[in-house]
Amino acid sequence: MEMIRLLISLATQMKWKIHQLDVKSAFLNGYFEEEVYVEQPLGFVVKNYKDEVLRCIDKYFQDNGFTHCLHEYALYLKVHTNGDIFLVCLYVDNLIFTGNNPSLFKAFKKDMSREFEMTDVELMSYYLGLEVKQMKDGIFISQESYTNEILKKFNILDCNPVNIPMESGTKLSKFNEGEKVDPTFFKSLVGSLRYLTCTRPTILFAVGVVSRFMEAPTSTHLKVTRKILRYLKGTIDFGLFYSSFNDFNLKGFCDSDDAGDIDDRKSTTCFLFFLGDYVISWSSKKQSIVTLSTCEAEYIAATSCTCHAI
Repeated sequence: MEMIRLLISLATQMKWKIHQLDVKSAFLNGYFEEEVYVEQPLGFVVKNYKDEVLRCIDKYFQDNGFTHCLHEYALYLKVHTNGDIFLVCLYVDNLIFTGNNPSLFKAFKKDMSREFEMTDVELMSYYLGLEVKQMKDGIFISQESYTNEILKKFNILDCNPVNIPMESGTKLSKFNEGEKVDPTFFKSLVGSLRYLTCTRPTILFAVGVVSRFMEAPTSTHLKVTRKILRYLKGTIDFGLFYSSFNDFNLKGFCDSDDAGDIDDRKSTTCFLFFLGDYVISWSSKKQSIVTLSTCEAEYIAATSCTCHAI
């Protein structure tokens, strides 16, 4: 998702359009009434078998002059001798591409359709759960439909919305009083919220806090988590808008608290990265060690942020 947001930000800055292709494939989707056991294949050596979509497409790209990104396996780049740039992002059977020369798009679509069974979606509009609106002044991405599904699934549609996802100074503990909550239900709820952080960085910290209690949640943890849902109800159509900007430089900001977790006294590292004025990457994660001072916690946060930038 981070790489997709980066690609969207770059395309917006360069005023490029992003197009999409889908590989036609069939998937078995249904409910089993019995237990099913699958034998693991030995070696997994498959020759001349084009149903292995990722393997075939990877070979096709490399045979046709594309360079595989060393740090992001789903990204391919092709630079023509005349300076034309062509970028392709691949995820399983979904493929998006952009570049500075739209005349290359038709040729690429034609070549791909010859090699694979493809559906031309034209402009990217829905990709991995992201709703994408490409407009003259920029690109807006959101997860409005997915948010509605979550609110409906967890019966929050009739509740009153709130203005913030979590009260300032909220401290949760695994020893909080309250009735025990079904861990499977709680994990499903937190997991749904976790995927929503792809376009909603404002809920990231709150979701990170409640995710620490998935093994043995109580009604206290559930109450705080439901507040995140109530916040989402009032901000269903929120998302991220990207447009071109004069100062298109990478900027990172980081911070940490001091022993914020009252159970193990570990601190939380947070960072944000911007290209120009628009956010492309964010993180809120508990540190792996117990620090002895605020200064040490800040150094760990700065180191994590720097490593991520590199």
